[in-house]
Amino acid sequence: MTHSVSKDRAAMPTGATAVLDKRSLAASNANLLSVLAPGQSVLDVGCGSGAITYGIASIVGPSGTVIGIDRSDALIQQATATYTDVPNLHFICADILDYTPSIPPFSVLTTARTLQWVANPKELIQKMKTLLKPNGLLCVLDYDHTAITWDSQPPASMQLFYAQFLKWRSDAGMDNQIALHAAGLMQACGLEVCLNADYSEFHQQSETGFLQHVSIWTVVAETRGKQMVADGYVSEAQREQAATEYRHWCETEAQSMHLVLRAIHGRNPQ
Repeated sequence: MTHSVSKDRAAMPTGATAVLDKRSLAASNANLLSVLAPGQSVLDVGCGSGAITYGIASIVGPSGTVIGIDRSDALIQQATATYTDVPNLHFICADILDYTPSIPPFSVLTTARTLQWVANPKELIQKMKTLLKPNGLLCVLDYDHTAITWDSQPPASMQLFYAQFLKWRSDAGMDNQIALHAAGLMQACGLEVCLNADYSEFHQQSETGFLQHVSIWTVVAETRGKQMVADGYVSEAQREQAATEYRHWCETEAQSMHLVLRAIHGRNPQ
């Protein structure tokens, strides 16, 4: 598979952006809280609709500068419209590999839940390193999709759908275990790994918002699932069954869900 296939499959389908809009820096990218400071210049790679990027801008303050970059023109337009009144926050539609910033190198580069969607993560890490100041930090946050656990077990239809989801991704060159491999890629690119920590997401039935979190795979089946049908990985009947039965399971049987998520920070020694 070529990089163009992974780009096509990574494209955000209609209906999936609501997941991005509900994220926040504190809840969804807390690993950055220990490295951000007023006055920094920060680049958010794969910023989506800008919810987390806005939180970054709030911390670096008016003396700092934050740029969000994403390949999706629709997401960048949404982010620009939503945060147009934040003077130190700017959004650019571009591929990071083609991006040449107009400002000096950055204090911090962050890319959250983004390397999982590319077939060439080492190439991206190498490019991002070139955009860092000496002692600047590259902060990666991403999943090991092979290690998800549910209690109780979800319906067989969703288990089949999820297995095909992983195959659909891996056949396009995406790394379903990028959380485990990012540190090695950083080191291979000459970055000094200074954090490799567990930021896994665990949600249980007793907590507020549990249904919203555990239902993420209903959203995937209803959105990414259509891409998988078009690509021949599941039938439309299988997609619909997985979405319907998983939704019912979430509402009636689900007790917990554990998503393995790791934060890896690499320092630029140059």
